[in-house]
Amino acid sequence: MRKLVLMICVLGVVAALGSCGQKDEAEPETAAVTEKPPTDQTSGEYDRPGHWPKGRDFGKLQGSALDTLRVKKKRFDITRDEYWETRGGVLANDYFEVWYPPGRMTVTHGMYVFEELMPARGKLQALLGTAPEELLVIKASYSLEAYKKSTGRDWWYYSVIKGDSMVMSPVFILERRGISHIAVPHEYYQWAIRKITREAAPRWLEEGMASYLSGEEKILIDQAYEFKSGEISMSPSRVEQILEHEPARRESRLAYYHSYRMVVKLIETYGEDKLKQAILLMGEGHTTADAFAEAYGIDYDDLLKVASDYEIDLTKKEG
Repeated sequence: MRKLVLMICVLGVVAALGSCGQKDEAEPETAAVTEKPPTDQTSGEYDRPGHWPKGRDFGKLQGSALDTLRVKKKRFDITRDEYWETRGGVLANDYFEVWYPPGRMTVTHGMYVFEELMPARGKLQALLGTAPEELLVIKASYSLEAYKKSTGRDWWYYSVIKGDSMVMSPVFILERRGISHIAVPHEYYQWAIRKITREAAPRWLEEGMASYLSGEEKILIDQAYEFKSGEISMSPSRVEQILEHEPARRESRLAYYHSYRMVVKLIETYGEDKLKQAILLMGEGHTTADAFAEAYGIDYDDLLKVASDYEIDLTKKEG
């Protein structure tokens, strides 16, 4: 039986670090506008002036925290709970298999991911009447350097999704940035929309729906605000092209923002039900264009014109 020796103000998993790392995205007085690359000991956007401990040796886990972990294991129907000193550990149920890095407290990283994933799955089920039954395997990276090395991606990507596997940026880094409660569900929704539509959803729909469902609006606005100088408008085809490759931070950030605005525009204009119908039709085998045409009653290209008909004013920070 592994030792869980730690010393934290346990917030019931990683977020149980209440006084150690606040994560309220709605605090404008602490949210940074300009992103800066975080490190394992310092953080970037949405940093909180909290006091995250260095490294992953967080001391001794109190008995009450152990009880909390046991309660959460039961709540999430976790049937697999293993740990290896050199590999780290794994928590799994019927829907998710979460691997967390070695360390005397890192089980809370894995449990935190479960705390975000399970409600996200329930929310998707309630919205669409369905959610993927396939097992999603998530690896929570040990450090930013490990994340970059294993994925080839830079610090500002939440995760890299391949098939039914996902490599996430370190949980404690996402928490430090104040975005873990957005980033973890966001990546699940992106994967889930891809699965439900049998990969027929355009990238703007994947990203836009993930942002819409995870409540990412304020983050997207702040990120777009950083790039307010220069050309910020994008055609739907340009958005799709950028999202296929996500080449640079500026273009990608703006493409994420436009994807979200396109989804919101469709919902504001036609309601949620038609977008839900289009998503489900893709899952039944319809092409992207046919699914949208049947759900909305207009040609897909014409629908994109409606979706992209919004004004952007980033001369002032919105929200």
